[in-house]
Amino acid sequence: MRHLILVGLLAGAAMACQDSAAPRESARPALSEASEAAQLDLRAERASLAAAGNALSSALGTQGVAAALDAAFAEDVLFLSPRVNTLSGRTDAGTFLTGDPLAPSALQWSVEIAQVSNDGTQGYTWSEGSATYDFGTGALARPSFFLTYWRRAAVGEDWTVAGLVVSLGGPSTGGIPAGFGTPNTKHRRNFPNTDVTGQRAEILRVDAAFSAASVAQGSGPAFEQFAAPNAIGVGGGQYIFGPAALGEAFTSDPTDVISWVPRFSDAAASGDLGFSVGDATFDFGAAGTFYSKYLTVWQKLDTGAWKYVADLGNNRPAPAP
Repeated sequence: MRHLILVGLLAGAAMACQDSAAPRESARPALSEASEAAQLDLRAERASLAAAGNALSSALGTQGVAAALDAAFAEDVLFLSPRVNTLSGRTDAGTFLTGDPLAPSALQWSVEIAQVSNDGTQGYTWSEGSATYDFGTGALARPSFFLTYWRRAAVGEDWTVAGLVVSLGGPSTGGIPAGFGTPNTKHRRNFPNTDVTGQRAEILRVDAAFSAASVAQGSGPAFEQFAAPNAIGVGGGQYIFGPAALGEAFTSDPTDVISWVPRFSDAAASGDLGFSVGDATFDFGAAGTFYSKYLTVWQKLDTGAWKYVADLGNNRPAPAP
């Protein structure tokens, strides 16, 4: 999604500017799945995820960015760093981090929000801290937001990073209102007998429909329509909370065309959480065309509809002619 970061660039931001979760066994009884989910206290799993996020930040400081991220990244990780295209896979990410002048030289953050899937195997964190980049004028540490999607093989095992986006901006000063922070509920609705492959495809379909709505109706109405009640985005160095505020923040001129193409997705076996990563284009007419990439976290509501709960992106190079 597409994104406030680039809208900020137009406003004067000289600021510098998968498919691997295994499907559940088909023979597994739905009653057993529901029973296991009922016994899992998601408060403890959220705490473990927040701890993993903060531990990674500590490792970034002691081990260095390349080594710490290499140890934390899943083999199929999607890493979204400013000014480069999405890096797909641990090998490509490692090559970038160890040899590209556009790679970050320092990252640090503190986890502010953590949420997990109902089976405790996937989750996401919002974090805020700083990122140090050198875009040709010398290394500079800048306040930054981080959206991370996490995955693990089973409850009790180590969390790994499946997706990470770094967005330069901030710091946020408004705090997190009630209803938008880390939930304090023990359980969420379970969706038994989920076909993971089908849910990955469904997330891609919903994200593409979201883009089509942005083109047909305007970006503001689309961002409001597809947002979950607890959805969060970022713009102007601040978190934006809830569908109405997101719709207002993403409203652009009627002649602007904001669109995107989802390229990757994943979903938890419990069928209630997943993410998509893709490329976006901002056509601002005479003002020019700008390009971004995004990571969006999707949550299945009790109605069965997928809505986005978190969205963050950054700029990318213009496509080759």
